[in-house]
Amino acid sequence: MLRKILAVCAALMLVLSACGDEETVAGGMLSRDEIERMESLYFTDRETALEGLGFSEKDIDSDSEDYLQLSSAGAYPLKKGRSIGGRIYRQIVNTSIVAPEGFIGIRLYALFDDQQEAESARDALLDVAAELYGEPVYPGTERWMAGELTELAISFFRAEDAANFDPSWDYRYSLEVEYKVQSVVDGKKLTGEEIAERVRNTQEKRK
Repeated sequence: MLRKILAVCAALMLVLSACGDEETVAGGMLSRDEIERMESLYFTDRETALEGLGFSEKDIDSDSEDYLQLSSAGAYPLKKGRSIGGRIYRQIVNTSIVAPEGFIGIRLYALFDDQQEAESARDALLDVAAELYGEPVYPGTERWMAGELTELAISFFRAEDAANFDPSWDYRYSLEVEYKVQSVVDGKKLTGEEIAERVRNTQEKRK
């Protein structure tokens, strides 16, 4: 009996250790389980997607200054942010407003005023993405396949490069992490119906 108990404890320690290592490496980026859950929700309506992601309509930040502009493009900011690398990123639930309509991914972003801090955060994200997903989808890009259907893109922007830049803005740099249904495969841009068919086939296969 004692031998069995020790064997079970050892197995549990291995599982917990593996989970801890993955969490440390990811640094707050979406886990494999979260990505698979997201893929099972692609092209569902907003309410279904929010519920599947662990949110509800009440979690949408409809009082934010950018809500009207974002929501008109099918993007919905959430009240709760997500910690990545020790910094809170704003969460945006993205939906397509053209056929096929529905949930297509999650975008996270953080704003910085200090250049060194922004670039350090970007470099850390790139290192994590490379460790988790290997080589980018295409050489020289900052895009990776994070799941069977999901592409991860990391983007870094300088506010002064924006066409509508205003010196009064309280930030100078923006760092974005976007998980989105893949729309370009082997260099070919897929139509909406082709993307939806890939999603349907994968979702059916997993049932």
